[in-house]
Amino acid sequence: MDLIIADPNGINKHLQLDFFNVIAEPDSSAYNFAVLHEVSEKVYQYSKLCIYRLLAILVGLPLILCWGIIFGAYTFFMIWIVAPSRRLSQSIIAECGIHIQTVSDAVIAPLYRSFGQVFSSVRISLFNQTVEATKTIQV
Repeated sequence: MDLIIADPNGINKHLQLDFFNVIAEPDSSAYNFAVLHEVSEKVYQYSKLCIYRLLAILVGLPLILCWGIIFGAYTFFMIWIVAPSRRLSQSIIAECGIHIQTVSDAVIAPLYRSFGQVFSSVRISLFNQTVEATKTIQV
């Protein structure tokens, strides 16, 4: 592993936290003494590095163990349980589709074709007719 390129896939490009990305003097109206600026940069860099390394040892190692266990279990389940189950489901669905298609072609399609033939000569005519009937109710 190359320690200079510790993020070869660029996962953490958003973490630009070097001194000049965090503490930047905008122009000549706001600038520090050169010696103080260099000392500030060194204090920032070394304190950030020391805290990062300390936290990486104290917190990072247990976390990386947890992440290794989680991703290992996830990989195991995906390879040994989920992928074969998905493949089995796809195979069963494809096989059921063949049977359903066969039954549909043999039974349902002729039935609906015959219904279509029976009702193909039915004609419906719609027209408006007013009915003038009066009903009287006697009590």
